[in-house]
Amino acid sequence: MRLWNPKPVHGMLLVASLSLVACGGGGNGSDSGSASGVTTSVAAPVITSMGTDFYLTLPDHLCSSTPASCTNGVVSNKLIVAGPSATTGEVTFNGVVTPFSIAAGAQSVITLDPAVVLTANETVEAKGIHVTALSPVSVHVVSENIGSADGYLALPAAGLGTSYYVMSYTSTVFSGSEFAVAATQDNTTVTITPSAAGATRPAGVAFTVLLNSGETYLFANPAYADMTGTLVSADKPVAVFGGHRCANVPSSTGYCDYLVEQLPDVTRWGKTHHTSLFSGRTRYTVRIIASQDGTTFTTAPSGLTGILNAGQFADVDLTDAGEFVSNNPVLVAQFMRGYADDAAGKGDPSMVLVTPAEQAMTDSTFGVHGIAGTPGAFINIVAETASLASLQLDSLAIDTMLFTPIGGASIYSTGTIPVSPGVHSLQGTGAYSALVYDYGVSWNSVSYAYPVAIKLSGPVATPPAPDTSVPPGCSAEQEDGHEGEHHHSDSNHRDHSGATDYSDHHDHSILHDYSGRHDYSGHRDRSDHGGHSDTHHQDGDENECDD
Repeated sequence: MRLWNPKPVHGMLLVASLSLVACGGGGNGSDSGSASGVTTSVAAPVITSMGTDFYLTLPDHLCSSTPASCTNGVVSNKLIVAGPSATTGEVTFNGVVTPFSIAAGAQSVITLDPAVVLTANETVEAKGIHVTALSPVSVHVVSENIGSADGYLALPAAGLGTSYYVMSYTSTVFSGSEFAVAATQDNTTVTITPSAAGATRPAGVAFTVLLNSGETYLFANPAYADMTGTLVSADKPVAVFGGHRCANVPSSTGYCDYLVEQLPDVTRWGKTHHTSLFSGRTRYTVRIIASQDGTTFTTAPSGLTGILNAGQFADVDLTDAGEFVSNNPVLVAQFMRGYADDAAGKGDPSMVLVTPAEQAMTDSTFGVHGIAGTPGAFINIVAETASLASLQLDSLAIDTMLFTPIGGASIYSTGTIPVSPGVHSLQGTGAYSALVYDYGVSWNSVSYAYPVAIKLSGPVATPPAPDTSVPPGCSAEQEDGHEGEHHHSDSNHRDHSGATDYSDHHDHSILHDYSGRHDYSGHRDRSDHGGHSDTHHQDGDENECDD
């Protein structure tokens, strides 16, 4: 999305290898393993993201709730259903049933009613999307406007849980850090302790919402705070989705894009995660959330370390592949950065969850979304170096020369392979994690990214109990400190040629401040660039973001 925000963000930059305590979250910072601080493990059946029963929704998209900000078309929402076996199924929304069928090793793309996008903040609505199939299928969801898009890997009802921390982001241009909940059963009580205020609910104060099966609830910050770290718990399994209507990543860098991911509950988190560059881009941002006090993490080969308490998060910028190892399970997301962040001239922000090594797959069938006007999508794959030779994409051995060891003491390698839109399969004797993405170039630098697949079974950790307090060092005022501030944006197309000096960026840096906002102080202040509107707005929603 094309807009620009010259307003600097204030925070604090930590030097590499120093410990970090970041802020955010709706928990109290206690050990969330259980009420007594003890984590228990029980046997669990084998569950993956392939399933036969899904409860889904789409949190607000800027171009749905504020169409005047998007002068380049409507939002198209699609389900991409794929599977290794021939099957039939149904998609139900608002009482309307849409049947589908797929052949073995094929996919079906179902266009959804535009009304599926949740736009009513703090409102219970019967807007859940229910997908059923006779045989297991993978489901990916894409919400796309010509200038703003993202997608997510859907998780089946069998892999849902009752305790979640929200992964999101903040932006200083458009409001709308958000999350949504979809219920799978009647009379489900959802308890929410928001890390930032909603329209009427204050930060740090728990409240409950009663949902029936198929009902949804959207919670969004109306200002410029961050919902990351919000604690969502329920007495029955629910589906939770995090993101932003249109976020700049970093928040001071052009341009914005829709962010969305379906979130795993805390029992599906992991301790080892791997990331790598998006093809053609020079760096990316990683966000890590903890669910237990005293969670430490280290990165290889850069050697950064940090410490987090329950519900707190840290951001790390990397210019190459990374391995994140923690002593307790964490949730990790990788962010594609805005078009103006480097000289590549491609891509706008996207948020994709990183599959932990503990939940890696050995066999998956999945659909790849294609963005109009791009040469094709990409798949980033991470696997143990020793097992690379066994990997097959669409029944053909991968080219191991495309893979590079992560470095340090890591036993993993990562590689990027171009893939065409449509259905694909990935198998190996060793487990792998993978994500798919695509992005446009020049004025149409819309992007999306989503995980290929994830295992959702294994040792199950007792989830944290709800808490009503604000973490130490945070307050509702700090989380919402930007409400009512003016923002200066570019309402016209932006000339990218020669506009930015990239020589003073920091690499491999951990950044945070106690309001949950991040200071990328290595970026130069671009407020002196031409082309900005002379009109100041109370809310960024009044600015155009057409491409």
